[in-house]
Amino acid sequence: MHGPLEGTRILALSQFIAGPFGSMVLGDMGAEVIKIEPPEPVANRIMSGPDYKGESFYHLAFNRSKKSLTLDMRTKSGQQAFRDLVKISDVFWSNLRPASVENIGADYASVSKLNPNIVACYLSGYGLHGELRDRPAFDINALALSGVMSVTGLPGGPPLRPGVPMGDFVTGMLGAIGVCGALLQRHQTGKGQLVDISLLDSCITTLAYEFTYYFCGGLMPKALGNGHLSIHPYNAYNTRDGWLVLGPCWPRLARVLDLEWMINDSRFATKEARLENRDEFERIVQEKFMEAPAADWLEVLYAEDIAATPVNSLDMALQNPQLKERNMVLDLEHPLGDKIKMVGNPIKMPGSIDDDHYTAPPVLGQHNTEILGGLLGYSPEQIEKLLHEGHKHTVELTEHLHKRI
Repeated sequence: MHGPLEGTRILALSQFIAGPFGSMVLGDMGAEVIKIEPPEPVANRIMSGPDYKGESFYHLAFNRSKKSLTLDMRTKSGQQAFRDLVKISDVFWSNLRPASVENIGADYASVSKLNPNIVACYLSGYGLHGELRDRPAFDINALALSGVMSVTGLPGGPPLRPGVPMGDFVTGMLGAIGVCGALLQRHQTGKGQLVDISLLDSCITTLAYEFTYYFCGGLMPKALGNGHLSIHPYNAYNTRDGWLVLGPCWPRLARVLDLEWMINDSRFATKEARLENRDEFERIVQEKFMEAPAADWLEVLYAEDIAATPVNSLDMALQNPQLKERNMVLDLEHPLGDKIKMVGNPIKMPGSIDDDHYTAPPVLGQHNTEILGGLLGYSPEQIEKLLHEGHKHTVELTEHLHKRI
């Protein structure tokens, strides 16, 4: 068995991050993911930056474990092929804007008419209903509108987005969870389902801690840098040769730093006092950490079972033997030759998910003949006609994909 979703076919019409990442999660779990793309490369495939033999890093990052099929949804033959695939698929997956989905006949009413058992998952900026449904939205828009950026960064500093596209990743993961739940429900009821995931809702969900803090006390959380609303110490500290971070560790930290006097000091004796006197606490502790290099501090912190770690750059993170132990860096044979490295799948299910069966991100249209001829039974003449028509009409779908969600 190659994964718990083996035997599940997913038809994916998505670009950028949320959609491709979420469908990659499903592909890694064994689903057959057919990625529909316009005949000419757009979005992920033409992003500026490094590439592998012409394949953009952006496409490579989020499209493992998939097949690529080029269809032009403006043409009659492209539309017919799409409808034929919907009829034999378990899941339709999209992160286009609702209006764009409707324009190409891929909304839930349309696909469920073709296949009443289908699970259709729509990732969008603001969801399938509401006054904002058709506005454009990217990760940064939802992070700003939700309030995530208001609690990110240094105290008193400008609003910042997290260093990774957190909103996109969470939306993709929630979409994958929703699809798995809908498939289980279909197994129980025999009925298809609509899954509606919005980027804004997903970002709001990540603020459950902060919103509940506000609901309970009427207090407005603000940016604290690396600090924590309710726990102290919980921060990053500089040392003689690099940074480290600490999880909750009081009063053990005082003993490690030879600052036992702080334990009974009225300014630091209780968690409330430490939060109130955060700045003075940090000044004293930070000054102490500068007396030795990070490795020395980490050795004594580990001895006290304190949650301490160095702050790594990406190249340093790759040297961690834990990544090799967990197979979190993959070497995959690429269809253009040689191997590429990719970040691995964090979902470990021994005996079910086999890392040896991941496939490298496909080149554009790599599986056209396999899908159109093998899966749909189209003749060589039909395939040639469909692909020829597709290369003549790409502008409108390209605009839909660039609008994204």
